[in-house]
Amino acid sequence: MKKLVLVGIGILFTLVLSACGGSKETLYVLNWGEYMDMDLVEAFEEEYNVNVVYDEVGSNEEMEVKIKAGTTKYEIAFPSDYMIDKLRKQDLLNEIDFDLLDGLDEVSFHSKVNELYTATSYKDYYVPYFWGTVGIMYNTTSVDEADLTGWDVLFDPNTTYDIGMYDSARDAVASALLYLGYDVNTSDQDELDEAKDALLNANFNLFGEDNLKGLVKSGNLDMALVYSGDYFDELYVAEEDGEEIDFAYFVPETTNVWIDGFVIPTTSENTDLAHTFINYFLNTDVSAQNADWVGYAPVLQSTYDLLVSDEYGYDYDNYNPYPEGASRVLYQFVSDDRFELLNTILNQAKVN
Repeated sequence: MKKLVLVGIGILFTLVLSACGGSKETLYVLNWGEYMDMDLVEAFEEEYNVNVVYDEVGSNEEMEVKIKAGTTKYEIAFPSDYMIDKLRKQDLLNEIDFDLLDGLDEVSFHSKVNELYTATSYKDYYVPYFWGTVGIMYNTTSVDEADLTGWDVLFDPNTTYDIGMYDSARDAVASALLYLGYDVNTSDQDELDEAKDALLNANFNLFGEDNLKGLVKSGNLDMALVYSGDYFDELYVAEEDGEEIDFAYFVPETTNVWIDGFVIPTTSENTDLAHTFINYFLNTDVSAQNADWVGYAPVLQSTYDLLVSDEYGYDYDNYNPYPEGASRVLYQFVSDDRFELLNTILNQAKVN
């Protein structure tokens, strides 16, 4: 996630202490690993004279477990779109009080983020944080780019390419559904059966997760299903090390686009401070420093424009998750039964 070459401008923080002496308020944050510039967290602590307790998880499901357990009274968490929907349906999220987010008066979301965001049934429960896509990372020395016409390149049973599939039921089945031209959120049993057959008939060399990006970069795999952030992770490291870049990222015309967001769990005992934290990251300069550190596409239009300018230099191919003419869809939480069915399909494909 982290971009190692920091070409952005620094931020000068005016440290306004909200209290002198006495015990400090504590903000409990639950986030993904390497998904926030900790210098900004420290600056927030100083500016508002608070302590931030910061925990990390590796999956949306782990985040759900921690929030449901209630052992730590998290004020802020960063789940993905479908998990926000699920948590909301379980009454585990507070509504956002947008009257407390005066930062939104100064900024606007990227037009496509806003389009996706306002269409969600759970928009009152989150504020977008970062967004990106699912696509195909490939090694440019071994893959003929003429073969990259769509999702079919992953599912040809007679392929000569060494292919890695993401070891995630939601993403693996979604890629098969996209290949077949179906909705990634379908519950139609016939369509899911076809997706299962596509996964069973495909010729995958490996099911993996974070390791897939490195295997493609090294040439041990020709291509793999990855998140956009996986690709950019490797790209930034290669640029920093001055390596020859022999890999690229292909995004089919129709794919999943994900949005991670700030949410306030019902465990929160200080929702005012939670809103203050969200508001802090709506500042364009703060958002820009954070996006430069994380390396993902920011949701704020002003931040995005700044990041792709010459000042920051993020005008990469596929950095924009939703270019004009493309088709993008968000995952939805449909039901626990459907999620279990997706897991069954993936497990069958893995042992095939």
